[in-house]
Amino acid sequence: MPLAVEHEVTELLRGLNALGHYPLSLICTEDGLLIASAGERLRSEMVAVLTSLFSDIAVRAVRDLGLRQVDEFTLSDPASGYLVVRPLDPEARPRLFLVVQVPRDRTWRRNTASVARKLLVLLRPLLGPPERRPS
Repeated sequence: MPLAVEHEVTELLRGLNALGHYPLSLICTEDGLLIASAGERLRSEMVAVLTSLFSDIAVRAVRDLGLRQVDEFTLSDPASGYLVVRPLDPEARPRLFLVVQVPRDRTWRRNTASVARKLLVLLRPLLGPPERRPS
């Protein structure tokens, strides 16, 4: 990723964390490769790897259940809060995810949707052509 784009992506993630008082946000690929993060680096890497499991769920939900688009998955823990996983563009290759750690009693939907749109504008030129679906 070009250095200027990486800087802009990281700044958007930092801004997201500040806006929602989130300890961690990141962008990763469907294979769990960490692209950019704001927050604890080691935890970011572990969360990125975990996100690779969500890619399979998103693909199957669309393919097997006929859902048109999966816009979010959320893991919930009553003590620590939520891990929110948002696919940025389900058709892009590689498939990218915005992942945010959200403390209990915090909202995230509007914040993550807004930042996801901004991230996609920055990242779309770097992505390959959309995956073709069988007819």
